[in-house]
Parts: sequence; C-alpha cells; structure tokens
Amino acid sequence: MNNIVKITLLIFYILLTGCGYKPILSTKNSDFAITNIKFTGEKNIASKINNNFKIYKNTEGKNKFYNLEIFINKEKKVVTKNSKGDPQIFEIIISANLIILENNEVKNKKKITKNFTYNNSSNKFSLKRYEKSIENNLVDEIVSSIILHIHAIQ
Repeated sequence: MNNIVKITLLIFYILLTGCGYKPILSTKNSDFAITNIKFTGEKNIASKINNNFKIYKNTEGKNKFYNLEIFINKEKKVVTKNSKGDPQIFEIIISANLIILENNEVKNKKKITKNFTYNNSSNKFSLKRYEKSIENNLVDEIVSSIILHIHAIQ
C-alpha cells in the first residue's frame, strides 16, 4: 500500500510539472508592440496606464504594431446615505473607451468598465489612501483587460 501511494504521488507530480503552463500576459510571448498611446480624459489615471504599457513599447522582434487611443472617465458616486443624509457607501467607476489602430486604420473598439463599492470612513485621511489603492487596483484590471483584448484580436 505504501508503494502505491508513492507511485501515485510521483505520477501526479510529473503530470503537474510537465503541463507546459505559460502566462498569457508575458511580454516574451507577445508578437505585438504598442508604438503610440493617445489619452484623453483623466490625466492621473492615464499616467498610471501609460506606465503599465512601457514594457510593450519595445518593437524589437515584433510582427504587429498598434497605436491606441484611450478615453478615460472616472466617477465617484454615493450609493447609499444614512438617515442624516451623510454618505455611507461609495462606488468608484473607471471606464476606458479603447480604439486599437493598425496602420492608421481602426482595427477594433472596446469599452472596458471596472467598478468597486466601499464603505465610508470617519477618518478622511485613511479613506483617501484607500480610494487611491482602489483606483490603482482598478487601473491594473483595466490594463490587464486591454492586453488580453489585444491578444484576442490577433
């Protein structure tokens, strides 16, 4: 019985290590480069998105070259208020209208929207820090969605 368990574990280990997993968002596997990005809308979020795309601007050894036009909109709204009329729950919505251009022709369009709902806090300093953290996470999700979309249209 003990040998059967060892053999089973060995086979299971071999199958897991030999599955050939490769991350989709790896820049080594991408055959495209982003040569130019034009932003309109929220400048702060545009800067964060642009920083995430720096690794895709290397054109060496790439087959396809894309230009992106991204319109960014950020909205913070009150979802619920308490009986005194003070905000109790907020929602941050970040949307990006994406236009992908190849050879100065529109190849694809997509709207990506990410949102997050959170509770109000009496400590306004920690609330602002939390909102910045939420914004950074939503921007990362948008960037991942854009990269996945570009991989999908190739």
